[in-house]
Amino acid sequence: MDDIQAIFFEECAEGLTAAEQGLSAMQAGDVSAGTIAAVFRAVHSIKGGAGAFGHVALTAFAHKFENLLDEVRAGRIDPTPATVGVMLSALDILSDHVGASQGTVPLPDDSASLAAIQAILDADHSAPAPAPEAPVAQPEAAVEAEPDPFGFEPVAVALDFDFDTPEEAAAEPEEPAAEAVWRVEFGPSRDAMAAGAEPVLVIRELEDNGGRVVAVDCDTLPPLRDLDPEQAYLRWTIELPGWTAEARINDAFDFVAPDSHIAITRVEPSAVAAEPVEARTERLDDARALIEQVAAATTAAPTLTAVPSAPAPTSDGGSQTIRVDLVKLDMLLNLVGELVIRNSILSDRLSAKDQERVELPELARLTREIQDNVMSLRAQPIKQAFSRVPRMLRDLMAETGKQVQLHTHGEMTEVDKGVIEKIGDPLTHLIRNAVDHGLESTEERLRAGKPPQGTIVLSAEQKGARIIVTVSDDGKGIDRARVRAKAVEKGIIPADAVLSDEEIDQLICAPGFSTAATISNISGRGVGMDVVRSNVEALGGRVEIASVPGKGTSFTLVLPLTLAILDGMVVRLAGQRFVLPLATVIEAIRPEPGQVSATTPGSEVIEIRGDYLPVRRLTQVFGLHANEDRPVHESLVIIVESESAGRVGLLVDTIDDRREVVIKSLEQNLHPIRGLGGATILGDGSIALILDVEALVAPAGQTRNLLRGLAA
Repeated sequence: MDDIQAIFFEECAEGLTAAEQGLSAMQAGDVSAGTIAAVFRAVHSIKGGAGAFGHVALTAFAHKFENLLDEVRAGRIDPTPATVGVMLSALDILSDHVGASQGTVPLPDDSASLAAIQAILDADHSAPAPAPEAPVAQPEAAVEAEPDPFGFEPVAVALDFDFDTPEEAAAEPEEPAAEAVWRVEFGPSRDAMAAGAEPVLVIRELEDNGGRVVAVDCDTLPPLRDLDPEQAYLRWTIELPGWTAEARINDAFDFVAPDSHIAITRVEPSAVAAEPVEARTERLDDARALIEQVAAATTAAPTLTAVPSAPAPTSDGGSQTIRVDLVKLDMLLNLVGELVIRNSILSDRLSAKDQERVELPELARLTREIQDNVMSLRAQPIKQAFSRVPRMLRDLMAETGKQVQLHTHGEMTEVDKGVIEKIGDPLTHLIRNAVDHGLESTEERLRAGKPPQGTIVLSAEQKGARIIVTVSDDGKGIDRARVRAKAVEKGIIPADAVLSDEEIDQLICAPGFSTAATISNISGRGVGMDVVRSNVEALGGRVEIASVPGKGTSFTLVLPLTLAILDGMVVRLAGQRFVLPLATVIEAIRPEPGQVSATTPGSEVIEIRGDYLPVRRLTQVFGLHANEDRPVHESLVIIVESESAGRVGLLVDTIDDRREVVIKSLEQNLHPIRGLGGATILGDGSIALILDVEALVAPAGQTRNLLRGLAA
């Protein structure tokens, strides 16, 4: 039961996310039927599962919330900004109720939210109340009465003269029964009953939508003493008005096992059964009594409902999904990594002829396909991390009084699931920082000649083996003089430190640093940007900051595309082997004498086809002093492409091989080391360090190292 309930809470998390996205879209002006229906379905599914698991408070609140959404969906309540605001607040309470059902948060006080929902329901229902009376008033009758010189009224004529026989008069109320109806046949399967399904809940939901039970097939029902609670004996026939949306009928069966008997047919007026209403009423009463009897008889059975499942595959070949524990995917990914290592070992130990004989290249190809498929299983659109931002902005605007508009790009960029889970906190802090520190107040923006509404741009894109996530604003930029003064005051840097603009910008990521004058609910404790940098670096990424005073600030998170396997070039530095990510490599050159020249002490460039590119000696970067006297033309210059510095040449001794390598994190055992992105195991069992090209060539990397040294 715990396992199945855990799946239900996962469904709740997905439903809350979908509802938040839909309500945010409605707040932005998208009040299409599809958007409203998506929110309704999410809340409806949460309510259905909560009722099945016995979460009374969650069920009650979700039911009231669903009532409001149903009225909006039916067009009886307009989704005004005020109404959407109430629904967003209700979604917060619903989320707290889900957390309380899980035992992670206290039970919320939902009285205010329920009162707000009821006020909207009452207000909108009181207005349409006179509408049904309009046909009764019959304004057309007044028009017909005007030309009548005797002033007769049609109603008086109908009452005074008996034009209809009693039989015809009795038949008149039956005319609506001749309309089309939906006929639903429902019989739960044995599997559904064994899992603790409650057919009564389904039938009651259909009744709430205007349905009524017209027949119950109980021919197979045994005596009560022989009743098996895990066996399905009954089959109900329910009729609903023809105007009921078929989707609402289908929604009632969301939590019913797919192998149950469910038949939904539309019966046109000519085919509606002609049995008298009295007979149907008697059968309805009998059916309800039987339902209650069966419900009472099955109270000893588990109250657990069937796991929410996807509908049975349709004839058009609709896709099916299966829920898999992420731990199992991680285990599979680790096994693929071990397979890559074993393939590398065979490649080292077998000659080229033996490799062909045992079809090692084919094994390598299959291994790569398995790896790609496993990684695709973990890949998720970064939209999951972006979806919480609009709601966060709404709360921040209410708290600060600032006007902010959000632009997002690249939401469908796919990222490893582990990255999405860990990027949430950095995004939260960056957005809060942008609103509280970056954007000016409305009055300040107007004085500066800017539009009153500030803009925050949130974007994601893939570049090579990296994911680039950017949060930028058009605010006032970083006040570097104030940042420097605050850093000196807090002892983060000495008063006589000489720092570049980029290094000053990086100071805001120092632990405990804050320029806020007072501590608020948004910022001021000096932990936000430190969390951003720590979380991103724990993922093997880095944070880049760019700011123009008066124009705005941009924070760029450079994250690894995968956390498992990459194509690498094995290079040697002073006799030690390192792995250079192949995705960054453009070309390798053996320089001619004089092709590499010094420009300033410690700086060199290489001339390539008329262009001059900076060169980094990696032996000096890592303090490997062997072979310092080796001529440059006996080494190799590998041209790499970086985000921060463009094309740069890295000087290495030799290139040994090209290999797929499994990334092993250094963060769990060592402090972050500038220029290293992890380690791997080579085919001979030795360990090689993986180079982080961006950290090696980016100027900002020096500041990160400086901050760590000062903090230590």
